[in-house]
Amino acid sequence: MSLAGRGYVGQVAWVDLSEGSVRAEPLNPLHASMVLGGKGLGALILYNSTRPGLDPLSPENPLIISTGPLTGTLAPSSCRFTIVTKSPHTGLFLDSNCGGFFGVELKKAGFDVLVVTGRAEALSTLIVEDGKVWVEETPDLKGMTTMDAEKALKKRLGEEFRVLTIGPAGEELTPIAGVFTDQRCAGRGGAGAVMGSKNLKAIAVRGSKSISVYDPEGFKKACWRARRRIRMHEVTARSLPTYGTVNILETVNETGALPTRNFKTGVFEEAWKLSGYEWRRSEWVKDKACFGCPIACSKLAPVDGKFLDGPDYETVWAFGPQCGVSDRKAILYANWLCDAYGVDTISTGVIVGYVMELYERGVLKADDLDGVEAKWGSGEALTRLVEKICKGEGVGRELRLGVRRLSVKYGLAEAALHVKGLEMPGYEPRAAKGMGLGYATSDRGACHLRAYTADKELLGYGGAVDPISTRGKARLVVDYQNEKALIDSTGICFFATFAFSFRELGDMLSRATGLPIEETEALRLIGERVYNLTRLFDIREGVTRKDDDLPGRLLNEPMPEGPAKGSKVELEEMLDEYYSIRGWSSDGVPERETIERLNLDKLVEDLPTR
Repeated sequence: MSLAGRGYVGQVAWVDLSEGSVRAEPLNPLHASMVLGGKGLGALILYNSTRPGLDPLSPENPLIISTGPLTGTLAPSSCRFTIVTKSPHTGLFLDSNCGGFFGVELKKAGFDVLVVTGRAEALSTLIVEDGKVWVEETPDLKGMTTMDAEKALKKRLGEEFRVLTIGPAGEELTPIAGVFTDQRCAGRGGAGAVMGSKNLKAIAVRGSKSISVYDPEGFKKACWRARRRIRMHEVTARSLPTYGTVNILETVNETGALPTRNFKTGVFEEAWKLSGYEWRRSEWVKDKACFGCPIACSKLAPVDGKFLDGPDYETVWAFGPQCGVSDRKAILYANWLCDAYGVDTISTGVIVGYVMELYERGVLKADDLDGVEAKWGSGEALTRLVEKICKGEGVGRELRLGVRRLSVKYGLAEAALHVKGLEMPGYEPRAAKGMGLGYATSDRGACHLRAYTADKELLGYGGAVDPISTRGKARLVVDYQNEKALIDSTGICFFATFAFSFRELGDMLSRATGLPIEETEALRLIGERVYNLTRLFDIREGVTRKDDDLPGRLLNEPMPEGPAKGSKVELEEMLDEYYSIRGWSSDGVPERETIERLNLDKLVEDLPTR
């Protein structure tokens, strides 16, 4: 069965930069029916095309760009695509989801998925246009910022092209380098370094093909119902459009869950200065939306005469409370540096917070930091350290390696805030224990979006739960991880699903693809299959129960203040229940019955056994 005209365009492009070869293959209908697209399809290709122990920076490690069946359709917020690869930062599975317009344009150019292996002889750009794929050497782009490289390529190729690019940090194989497009970022885990290892500065796409669906009239009605839910929901109709993702910062602070000064506490005394209201009043001048999005959560602020994206909640937190900083101008500049040089803001902010604690304790002195007095709350110290990290200058060459590697040299491992090597995001697990379990069991390392239990634990969306109780958190985390794995395989933005349910999502998917997946249980099964698939990849790379862990500070040090005062994360008891619900062994390995129930044995070879 051909998938063309069923939400898919039905083609996968395989590019080998070493050989200079390109081949197109039909998208496998069985694979699409079982994992859809996006994260799921990318994970399946990664698993089946790599071997255990593969160096993430080797030519054989694929850089996979995967769209979903709803990407580029009438479905609301259908802008998403996913970059999947093996992470050079963690050595494990990595997927990084991104919006904007690039994924839509890739489908219009004739491909659902782009798989890139090998290494070009010179710094190059991969160009995709209406079914044609070729490589051009572009050494003149070397050292350019992400913005300048995108601008240069559009001037050369045409303004209609959508461009995915890395900055100098990616060229230099920095483990925290991201990939950027349309002022959007696939930031976490080092996908930018993988792209740089292939001598690939950019990918430019342009297409004119239509994206059609199985049942156009039924699909149109299903999309209308989903959009109606978005227009009616407080978060998607008012909070996000007005104040962006920063709308939650003060609420998270009031619940005692805003990590402050490297997770020493969950309360930041100057949080009000970083509220969505203050950003809207003083800094933001424009709203920006991705393709097909009625929410427009992104905000633009002027920096050096240019309108730049953000910052969003995670960036404001990482450069703000995490470092004790309330200077909005300093945070804006730090965000600009990361976007320009192509670096993940979350990892960068956590690194700076760790350095500030090392400085406070006397482990590091100003002389060790090229003269920077890394004091809590100093906007100058923040921007100078971020600049060194982004540019790889002086001590920045060491700092950009991440807190796990730094802790090996400097100690204080309990305050190196990471899981599996990936720096932690902006929710304090001692004040939201479902988030803690979600971080510990995330397939890519610490990630707030793998199981966003903060919606119920801290924000009260869809009914509140007790944030500092462990009761029911294992079930909640499992359900949310499965749901998010599904959403990231569809091409829909996660924010849109705050408003509509699986009923609307299933209706859109079934009418777009013709697959019998309108029922909630069928959708949940796909999400569960995808999450177990990524777990199998990590198991194959050596992950065991000991890796499903949290930093010592969160397990052993009671929260000093706020609503969660005295709380620690009781991880082990939640982990036992979590494994049981998942159908995994006590060491976290999916049982044979689970693998067979999910039909994963029909999709992958070389299943790990232990």
